[in-house]
Parts: sequence; structure tokens; C-alpha cells
Amino acid sequence: MQWFFALTEDSTAFRQYAEMIMVAVHTARKFTSLVPHCIYDGGDNDFTEWLTNHDVRIIRHRTFLREPLTELGQRKGNPHLAPALSGAFSRVELPEIVERLGGATRILYTDCDVIFAAEVVPELETTPCKYFAVAPESTQDDYVNMNTGVMLMNTDRLRESLPELREYISKNLAALESEAWDQAAYRRFYRDSDGPLWDRLRPELNWKPYWGENAQAKIIHFHGPKPFQREHFESHWPELIPLTGGNFYALAEQWSELLRGAR
Repeated sequence: MQWFFALTEDSTAFRQYAEMIMVAVHTARKFTSLVPHCIYDGGDNDFTEWLTNHDVRIIRHRTFLREPLTELGQRKGNPHLAPALSGAFSRVELPEIVERLGGATRILYTDCDVIFAAEVVPELETTPCKYFAVAPESTQDDYVNMNTGVMLMNTDRLRESLPELREYISKNLAALESEAWDQAAYRRFYRDSDGPLWDRLRPELNWKPYWGENAQAKIIHFHGPKPFQREHFESHWPELIPLTGGNFYALAEQWSELLRGAR
């Protein structure tokens, strides 16, 4: 199964997110049969060299929202808005990107900040997925407030609605900020009068460190606080402190060990 993640070079945290990708690829190679693909907006550097050396296919791509995000950032006085969000919004265009690559119907997308702890492909291949399947965000049984950090995608079905989704995002871009931008687009667009249209992934496929230790977790997602932030929460990110409970610090130390192995 093809696995996709995205990164933009001019993001202010490019180096830190590149390291998270290195750990994600390292653990995916070790524990899964996923085939990694990086959607990348940027130039050649030591990170793209690392990707090439580790047999990660690099897909050069700039989101259709780059200019609108830049304009929105200018209006908000935030020049970092477009670089920060461009990678995440690239997932919207995966149905077309995948078609150009040969047309896999079912793929996995994840954010950069994941660790793979076990094989996932057999379960993903048999999980119901009409449009996409996702796990809960903060509360383990809340599938309405889902999280798009791990998405099983049916690219054929999503391609059918892609023009309408593009138009919806373009018209509502500023309003999506209140609910995590690209995640808000999926939450709002893929629903009807009966409720959400997405299918369900088990929480173990998008396990948050603050939920505590779980030996059955297959994909661990550093939702909120990142491992590289752990020494500076008090001074720089106090709003993230409530999400550093459970097993966060133990997993952050494990992540550092994995990074040393990935280099």
C-alpha cells in the first residue's frame, strides 16, 4: 500500500518536521510493508538526499491554495501562514496525484509526526472506506470530532468530489481556521443530513501519547506537543502542557532514540 506525507521547505519548522519524517519512514520500513511517498514543495537539500537514499519517492507539488494562503497571511499579518499550511492542504489533491502515479484506489496519508509500531496494511486493506476512514481526535470514542492526521483514502471516490471540495475550501478558507484548517474542510464537506460520511479507523491506528501506554497501538501520532518541543513547554508552548500527560515523555525519548537510528 502506498503511504503519503507532505512537507514544505520554507516552513519555519522545516528541519524539525524533516526529522519527524525520518523517524516515520524509519519505523515504517522496520515494521510495515508501506511504500513511502513524500509530497514536497521545495528545492534539493540534505533532506531530499536522505529521502532518495532511503527509497522514498519524492512528488514535487505545490498546493493550489498557496497563493490564497499567502494573501490570507498578509491580511492577518502572518507571513508564515502559507508555508505552515501548504503541506497539510496538499492531501486534498492526493486523488489526482495518485491517478498520475498509476491510480491506486486505496492509500494511506499521515501527518509527519507519527511512529509506526506494527504492521498496518492488512487491517487497512479490509477496513470499510467509502470516501475515507479516520480515528477520533481527543476523545477515543468521538468519531464526529475526528482527526485527519491518519487517513485511509479511497482515491477513486474522493476524485469524484474533488472539484466541489476545491471550490468549498477556496470560498471558505478564512473560516476554516476555527477548526484546524484542512481538517475542518473534511469535517464540514463530507457530511449530509444524516451526519458524517466517513468510516472509522480504530484508535490504535491514530494513538495519541496523552491517552497513555497501549501495547496494541500501531500508529502513534504526536498530536499537539511534538518531541522536539519537550524541553521548552513552559517558556514557549504553555498551551500544550495539558496534552503532555499519559505516555508523552516516554514516547518522546523513544522518538529521539529512533531519530539516531534513522540518520
